[in-house]
Amino acid sequence: MRFSICPYLIPNIGFNIHTAKPKMSVRINNFSCDKIHIVGRQETPRSLASGMNCRSPQKSSPKRRNFLNLIEPYHRMKTYNVKIVFDTPEAQRQLLDTMLIHNQIWNWLSEFVFSKSKPIPDRELHDLTYHKCRKLFPDAPSQIIIRARMDVASTYKTIRSNKHQITEAPKREQLAVRLDKRLFTLIGDSLKLTTINGRVVCQLMFFPKMLELMKQYPLCDPLIFERNGEVYLAMGFETPELQHSPNSCIGIDLGFHRIAVTSEGKVFRNSKYIGRKRQIRHLKSELQRAKKTRTKKTDSARKHLRKLHRKERNYSKNYIHHLANDLLKTTSNVLVLEDLSSLKDKDRGRQQNNKLSQLPFYLTQQILSYKAQALGKRVVTVNPAYTSKDDYRGLERGVRKGCRYYASDGKVFDADLNASINIAQRWGKKNKLPVSFVEPIDGSIKPNGQAMCQLAECLMPEIRQAPTSLASG
Repeated sequence: MRFSICPYLIPNIGFNIHTAKPKMSVRINNFSCDKIHIVGRQETPRSLASGMNCRSPQKSSPKRRNFLNLIEPYHRMKTYNVKIVFDTPEAQRQLLDTMLIHNQIWNWLSEFVFSKSKPIPDRELHDLTYHKCRKLFPDAPSQIIIRARMDVASTYKTIRSNKHQITEAPKREQLAVRLDKRLFTLIGDSLKLTTINGRVVCQLMFFPKMLELMKQYPLCDPLIFERNGEVYLAMGFETPELQHSPNSCIGIDLGFHRIAVTSEGKVFRNSKYIGRKRQIRHLKSELQRAKKTRTKKTDSARKHLRKLHRKERNYSKNYIHHLANDLLKTTSNVLVLEDLSSLKDKDRGRQQNNKLSQLPFYLTQQILSYKAQALGKRVVTVNPAYTSKDDYRGLERGVRKGCRYYASDGKVFDADLNASINIAQRWGKKNKLPVSFVEPIDGSIKPNGQAMCQLAECLMPEIRQAPTSLASG
C-alpha cells in the first residue's frame, strides 16, 4: 500500500512520525518534492527501532518505515524552576509531609521490585503493590501511590537499558514528586496541590521569560522539589527545534588568559573570573588545613567547604552562561571548538595542573551546545593538533612566542586569533563551508578585547585567490 502526504502539511522543519503498531518514531528533514510516497511493511519492534530513530531521511529505507497515523513537529524540552510561596506555614508543612510519604512509598516499591528476579510489567506491578501500599500508607492519596509506582518502574527501566549492575535497591532521599493533572491545578499564578490533608493553595513567582513560554507552548508534567527549605516547581515546555542550515563557520580558541577568542575578532578575557576562582580556592585550602589540624570535633569546616564548593560551581556556571550568550551573537551558525577532552589527562606539574583545573572547557562546550541548538546553530569539535603553530594562509609554519605569531614571511599575527582561524578552516575545509574571520594582525585588538579590523567572510585557502585586504576601523 502507499500513503501520500500533501506538501502543505509539511513546513520546512523536522517531524516526528509516530506509528501505531509497533510504537516508534522517525525524524524526517527537508522535504523538497511535491508529494511524498512512503511504502511500508510490518516489522518487529526491535528491527524497526534500529533503523527508524534517525535524523536523516537517507539513513532509513522504505523497508524500515511503517504506516503513518500522526505527524507533529520535532520538539525539545525547556525547563525552568519557579519558586513557590505559601499562604501559611501550615500549607507548606502539609506539602512537605506529602512529599515525605511519597519518598517512603517509592523506597518500599523499589525494595519490592529489586527482590524480584525478573522485570515486572507495569500493569502487573500495579496489581501486586497498589492495595498493599494503601494498607501500609493509609494517609497517602491514591494518585501519589500511582506516581511513585510509575517513577520506580521508570528507574528500573533506565538501569536495565544502561546495563548497570546494582547490589541493592535504589533509594530516594531528596523530596521530589512528578505531578500530573490529577495532583495540581494551575490558574494564572495560583497553584492548587493535592496533599495528605486535602488541597492547598500557593502562589508561583513567575518571571517574564516564564510568562512568555506559558503563552506560546503547552506545559508538560512539572516536578515539585525541595531545596534548602524552599519549595520549587520545575516547569517544562516542549518548544520546536529550529532547522539547522549551515551558512558559514567561525573558530573559537579557548585559553587561560583569554578564555575565548573567535575568528571574527571577539576576545574574552577572564582575569576577574580567574581571580575570584583563586580566592575561593584559597579559602578551601585554608579550611582543609584547619580541618586536618583541628582539636575540637565539629562539622563547621566541613559544612563551610561544601558551601564553598557549591559557590565555585555556581560561579563558573553563571560565567559560562554569559560567555555562551556572547559567543552566539554571530550570523554564522556553525561554531567550531577544539576537542580538549584529553587535555587534563596528562600530568603537567602541580602549577600547570592547578591552572588547567580552573578552566571549565567541557562545561563551556556543554552549555554552548544546547544554547546553540535552541537558536538553530551547531557546535562541533576538531583535532587541536598544530592549530597554534600553523599559518592560517597555508604558508610555511612560523613560530609562536607568547601572544604573538611570527609568520615565515615576516608578518606578525595575534597568536590566538590565528589559532581560531585555523580551527574554523579545519572544519570548513572538510565540509566545504566558508569561514568568517578577520585578518589577525598583531595590535589589532582594542583594550576592551574587540578587533579593530572589519569582518570579512573569505573562502577556504585552497579555493580562494588571496586573503581579502581589510581596512582598519
